[in-house]
This record gives sequence, C-alpha cells and structure tokens, in this order.
Amino acid sequence: MHRMREVAPGLGWYDHDGSVGAFALTFPAGFVAEGADRPGLAHFTEHLLMAPRDGAAHPYAQLEEQGCLLEAQTRRDHLTVTVSGPQRHLLRAAETMVAHLTDLRRPADAALQQAEIIHNEVLEKTGLDPWSDRWRWCVPAPGGGIGVDHDPVVAPALAGPAVHHEAWKAFAVQNVRLERCSAAVVADPALVAPEDMESVLGPRSLPDARDVPRPDTDPRAVRDEIVLPVDTNDLAGQSAALIAAKLVAREVAAVHRQAVADIRYGLFDEWFSENAPTTVTVPVPADADFGALERRLYELRETSVEPSAMNWAREQLSQEWAARVTSPSACARSMAWMLSGGRLGTPFAPLDSALVERSASAAAMLAGA
Repeated sequence: MHRMREVAPGLGWYDHDGSVGAFALTFPAGFVAEGADRPGLAHFTEHLLMAPRDGAAHPYAQLEEQGCLLEAQTRRDHLTVTVSGPQRHLLRAAETMVAHLTDLRRPADAALQQAEIIHNEVLEKTGLDPWSDRWRWCVPAPGGGIGVDHDPVVAPALAGPAVHHEAWKAFAVQNVRLERCSAAVVADPALVAPEDMESVLGPRSLPDARDVPRPDTDPRAVRDEIVLPVDTNDLAGQSAALIAAKLVAREVAAVHRQAVADIRYGLFDEWFSENAPTTVTVPVPADADFGALERRLYELRETSVEPSAMNWAREQLSQEWAARVTSPSACARSMAWMLSGGRLGTPFAPLDSALVERSASAAAMLAGA
C-alpha cells in the first residue's frame, strides 16, 4: 500500500501509477496572515497571483494547453495552488507555475477585474444571501475570534472596488515564497522523478509548526453544535480530536435515534488542513434533548477510550479519509496541508487514548440563536 512520505525537505510524495497525477504548493498566506485590519487581503492576493501577467502568460490557459487543470484556494492558514493532469506533463506544468508565481507583474486593470470576479464569486457561493452563514467565513485573528469581527471574504468582496490593489504585492513577497512552501506530488516516480521536481521547485525550508502564529479562538456559532477544540498541530492530536468527535456524533445519534451525522473540521471541513487552535464540530438537531446529551457526554469521558469505541471510530474515519484523498489533486492538497503543519503520516494509526479522552472531555455544547 502506498503511503504519504517526505522525499526531500518540504517535498511530500505519494506513489501513483495512473495516467493522471497532481502536485500542490501550499504557502503560509492564509487569512490569519493578513491581520485584523486588512480583511480580504489574502483572498485578493490569491486572485492577483492567478491573474494573467500579459496576453501570453495566462496560467489557466497555459496549463490547459498541457491538458492540466489549475485550482487555487485561500483558507485560514494557507494559500494552496493545485495542478492536476497527465503525468508526462507535470514537470512542465510545475515550471509554468513557478515562472508565474515568481513574476508579480500584472496589467494595470487586473486589480479591478479581479475585485469584480471576487464580488460575483462570493454572491454565487453564498446563494445571493452572503450574510446567511457569515460566521463560517470568519476566522480567528488578533483581537477577534471565529465569527466575531474578522470576516476575510464576504465583507471585503461586497465593499466595492479593489481595496487592496496597492498592498497585495508586498503581502505576496512576504508570504508566497517558494522556499517556504510545502510541496506535494502524487505521481509515478518512474514518470516524474522526485529529484527533477525538487530541482524545479528549488530548496525549501518549512517554518517549524510550533512557530506558526496562534490566533485567539472564540468558536461562537449561530446554530446548535457540539464543539471539540483541537489544540495541537501534530497528527496524533488532530486524529484524536476527530476520533472523539466521531464518538460524540454517535452519542447524538443514539439520543435522537437517527443516523450518525457528519462531523466538521475547522472552517472548511478539510481534514488536517488547519493549525491549532481550531475546532471540530458535531451538529445537533433543532429539537435536541440537551439534558440527555449532557449526560451522554459526561459518560463519554470514561467510555471514549474503550478499545471497541476507538476501533469503531477509527474504521469509520479511515474510510472517510480514503474517500477524501481518492483523486490525485485531493491527495496532493491534503498532503501539502499536512506537510505544512508538520503532521505528514497515516491518520488514526496509531491512536493515543489519552489524547482521545482529553478531546472528548473538552466537548462543549453551544446553543445557537
């Protein structure tokens, strides 16, 4: 069975013998890096980075000519660029992306064009009702917690013209640097040699995961949920939090005689993508029996470490994780996220029962409005 591994400093690899491969580059240029007084800067920078340099240097078109698909996304902790396509073209695609990301020249009208694109994108993604789920877009930032006062996507998109047109280059120079990115490749080493990809990307030195800024966390919700804090960056701690959340979800299902609900990791439900502190949440029915839930959660502090309970949760989550990384692009993205946080490895194996118990004991019910 193939496994995710680090073949060179900052370069993760997953052997894949299919015709299509992928690579992902993750930079520490997420919402937390923009600061509380510059909401929207990280997302705006992503759009300008992916914008054409000129008529002949449009990254999406250039990669499409090679049969490749380009995706870019900004999240709480990082900006990730993912390219998937025929394995025989992956090295050339990596050269294309490196050339584009290291040249920040853009046409004079690019900022206004991208501001309009962001505006329309947010309206579309929020179903033309951008404030209906506002807290989900919000992130911990200095001076404000989740859903409190730092909205890095919705409010800036609706503010009008390109408010960060003069600031994005400095932000990119500081945070979107190839030598500090985590790179991940899903490919056949016989077709894409790791040393060749390393040569294209250049040497990298990832920041110590312990040095990642730890913003304040205030996970206030607008709905009924059970929240479990994730207060460690490593794979064991994050796996334990997910295991505990799965067991909490099973207790919720038992109380209300319904199927076990899906748990949600962080802001975007992309497992192992966020640095601590973050949260795992379990939805609670609108007609929840909170008294019964409180009793079950109290009992779970003791039963969560029973081998049968942990084995059930491990099996369930392992299947979900396998489904999440089925495609080369999803696998490359997840691997890059894990590498950037210092947690590359096989989730849920082994499990630390003490960490599971600690996570289960920290579960807290939040009553929404």
